Amino acid sequence: MPGNLNSEQKKSVETTQGPLLVLSGAGTGKTLVLVTRIAYILANNLAMPWQILALTFTNKAANEMKRRIADMLSQDQSNIHATDLWCGTFHSVCLRMLRVNATRVGLKPDFMIFGEDDQKAVLKNVMANMGIDAKEFPPADWVEKISNIKDHGIIEKPNLAPRTQQILDAYNTELRRLNAVDFGDIILFAIKMLNDCPDILEKYQRQFKYIMVDEFQDTNSAQMQLLKVLTRGIESPNICCVGDDDQSIYSWRGAEIKNILEFEKTFPGANIIRLETNYRSTGNILGAANSLIKHNNGRLGKDLHPADLSNMGEPVYALTLPSNYDEAELVANTIMRFANGNYSDFAVLIRSGTLSRQFEEKFTHMRIPYRLVGTTKFYDRMEIRDVIAYIRLLLHNDDDISFARIIARPRRGFGPAALTKLRSSGGNFMNGMRTVKLGGKQADAAHEFLNAFDFDWQSMPPVDAVKKLLDNTGYMKYWRESKDADADERIANIRELITNVISGYATLPEFLEHAALMTTDDNDTPDTNGQAVNIMTIHAAKGLEFDTVFLPAWEEGLFPNEKSIKEGGIEEERRLAYVAITRAKRRAIITSASSRVMFGSRQYYPPARFISEIDSRYLDFGDRQPAHSPVQTYRTPRTPQPHRTTLVGKLVTHSEMGRGVVIEENDRILTIAFNKIGIKKVDRNFVTIVG
Repeated sequence: MPGNLNSEQKKSVETTQGPLLVLSGAGTGKTLVLVTRIAYILANNLAMPWQILALTFTNKAANEMKRRIADMLSQDQSNIHATDLWCGTFHSVCLRMLRVNATRVGLKPDFMIFGEDDQKAVLKNVMANMGIDAKEFPPADWVEKISNIKDHGIIEKPNLAPRTQQILDAYNTELRRLNAVDFGDIILFAIKMLNDCPDILEKYQRQFKYIMVDEFQDTNSAQMQLLKVLTRGIESPNICCVGDDDQSIYSWRGAEIKNILEFEKTFPGANIIRLETNYRSTGNILGAANSLIKHNNGRLGKDLHPADLSNMGEPVYALTLPSNYDEAELVANTIMRFANGNYSDFAVLIRSGTLSRQFEEKFTHMRIPYRLVGTTKFYDRMEIRDVIAYIRLLLHNDDDISFARIIARPRRGFGPAALTKLRSSGGNFMNGMRTVKLGGKQADAAHEFLNAFDFDWQSMPPVDAVKKLLDNTGYMKYWRESKDADADERIANIRELITNVISGYATLPEFLEHAALMTTDDNDTPDTNGQAVNIMTIHAAKGLEFDTVFLPAWEEGLFPNEKSIKEGGIEEERRLAYVAITRAKRRAIITSASSRVMFGSRQYYPPARFISEIDSRYLDFGDRQPAHSPVQTYRTPRTPQPHRTTLVGKLVTHSEMGRGVVIEENDRILTIAFNKIGIKKVDRNFVTIVG
């Protein structure tokens, strides 16, 4: 066993009897504990490799675990082989059980596993046979819906609406006919097999002397049911689960935080060991994270502290900037100041992918190399490429590539055969539409499509021209009427492109030049030996660490987002903020903007409640100005200054939103009922009092 374990880790490794929950905070050596515990059990002859079941969430994690255990065993010159471990994902382990017992649950041994595309095809056929319009009930949405239902397992199967139950039953029947299962079925059939076949359950219970689960906070109901079945009837099962309730951030994909919170209830007499020594971050970063997460009620509780208690490091910076453009500029300037070529030391962690564009634009302009993780680059998003294709075709009628891209969005009845017919004219597709003889609906669609491009765009401001083009062609209507789960986000991205990008160019050709540069493979980026700033969602950053982390758009309505505020999801949003802060090793910079241009209009959000929940001892609001501070330009008061008189009831005017009446005042944020656009929150600095 490695001699560099701290007392908490050593206790976790050597506690081998009975149920054990290891609460492993961020950066506390979770993986080291897991692999060392398995190696310790093997080295002390407490079990053979095939008697240990180690469950992970990714194949990569399972392979890494096996590799590290093998390294430890080789150092001890052991003849035990890590390859004999039952180590894998929940799905791979359940599949291994099912392959040798398939007939016991009504499956054929050679059953196929259907992925998402196969599931869509099955659902499309099922719906057609049931007379259900696939446009009204898109198969892609149902793949996700069915996955969520199956994640609830057998015991906790929700009560379903009659139509949902009909589709689910028909879908499952078709899978059986095709000798196939989907990913959700793999765990469900394993649970059914263990429940219905006592001899098989007894076999595996005799075999697995130890069960270990990584990232336990991410387990869903079905996975938890599997663990309960495997340990059923055993008075004090040797099950060890490692996880962090404060990093449970995946409820949207089925994770149940109650699994970890109720561990002692599920496994009476369980030991709980807390790993609280953090080997990643400085004292101020950990102090900020601890003070924030303490506001959650649904947690078991722990306090992280640095391995070097004297290493408090820089404070966490919490800055309020005038606008999102200033925010992007601050981030870019800070990177240029501190990077010294080591761009991969920096990460910009965003709550949602829609916030990436301002940083992509700024970094490209300043020639800062970056990579986007967990979200698609703004100019690579389907709807953005569609709009660019529409504009290109407007300016260049002979652009067949753009024509082929957008002719089917929305559908106009021009498939491959029709395009071949258009090309037969000897010219381009647009010319073919004008000259080739078409009949019926195709002729009407061609006439409508050509007319959509027939207007004097050169005499119009670029923004107006693009809006007219997308309205004429029915593209905006196409997304407004779409049942696609991402339709609203796609519409928001289009508005972002038009209002915040195209509006900055005098002509459409100038914009297309800019768009072409943004959609290249960064051939003009300086050689940085693979170094690049990471722009990613907070969810994608879990498990990673960076020297400097920027946390932009910490504003009420954005983070925490509006949906979480309305639906009671604040605690998970707070856990997400905790995860974000603890990605930083040396420096964390939180920013909020007094005004932010989003979704085609200027928005005014107050700073996120999370900022005020952090103990101010660990924060720098821009007024301390230490020598190493990245804050050069912007300073904000540590606490808002009280207003001498209330503005409630005052008549005010705004340059963009017009006249309105103040109906609520919260520090510098005013809630105003505007005459034309309704109620909005506005920073008081952006309005003029008129009465």
